[in-house]
Amino acid sequence: MNGKTYPVDDKMLNYTLVQPVGVCALVSPWNVPFMTATWKVAPCLALGNTAVLKMSELSPLTADRLGELALEAGIPAGVLNVVQGYGASAGDALVRHHDVRAVSFTGGTATGRNIMKNAGLKKYSMELGGKSPVLIFEDADIERALDAALFTIFSINGERCTAGSRIFIQQSIYPEFVKRFAERANRLRVGDPTDPNTQVGALISKQHWEKVSGYIRLGIEEGATLLAGGPDKPSDLPAHLQGGNFLRPTVLADVDNRMRVAQEEIFGPVACLLPFKDEAEGLRLANDIEYGLASYIWTQDISKVLRLARGIEAGMVFVIPRTSATCVSRLAA
Repeated sequence: MNGKTYPVDDKMLNYTLVQPVGVCALVSPWNVPFMTATWKVAPCLALGNTAVLKMSELSPLTADRLGELALEAGIPAGVLNVVQGYGASAGDALVRHHDVRAVSFTGGTATGRNIMKNAGLKKYSMELGGKSPVLIFEDADIERALDAALFTIFSINGERCTAGSRIFIQQSIYPEFVKRFAERANRLRVGDPTDPNTQVGALISKQHWEKVSGYIRLGIEEGATLLAGGPDKPSDLPAHLQGGNFLRPTVLADVDNRMRVAQEEIFGPVACLLPFKDEAEGLRLANDIEYGLASYIWTQDISKVLRLARGIEAGMVFVIPRTSATCVSRLAA
């Protein structure tokens, strides 16, 4: 990492130095736990800091294994430290500790707010909740858009903060897209995650299953049309999986953007499909939410891409035209 130099007269030097912060608290979630933890640990140590890693109580073995690998790789004892426990006790004590100079947190928005409120004047890096919009225009490559939309919401069981959970489809192609999307969702295989043929596995816990299932019931009560999946466990699973926290990929169509299922992060395999008339309405609906993590655009019109990339209130804008895949990224506010 290099500092910066600034022009001054020939009798002076004016420059900045980039130095380690010190002890960093790294609070990592249970979804894709090894990946998110290494994303925090690697740059933290590379820049000369020490780290205390606190992973979710739902994925403790991953943190232990990462600590073991660090020692095997020759990282000195005490440089990477692993703390286990619940967020309300171990996590809270860690981020409040006076020796901790910086906090990196990935998780729910409410928890992130509490950390910044209670942990004092520290440096913070926060990746919080998401309810990411997917905008699919009538000139999009429908086949590729269908596959991509399925992937962005149903991969990793929908338990990902960048999941494309609000899928906006231009009205002229809405009926066809919705029909084909639901058909493909119904064909996805639910089952044992160790089976290479499985496409959607079990949710992280019974409590989380109940939350996601409750949102599906709520969406139906709010007036959405259930086209695939549903709030109940699949009945056709093998006997040894019957007690697992499984849900079928669920498609809710004709969703109103004011519904709770469209406004609140579900964090599960639940896709909300909504129509829009034109670019202006699509942009307004995409931004009509408190979250701003990621977004996805499907169109072949580069002028439209550039306008939307500026207009969408999201930290990441993924633009996927017909002939190439381009990522347009911005820093999140």
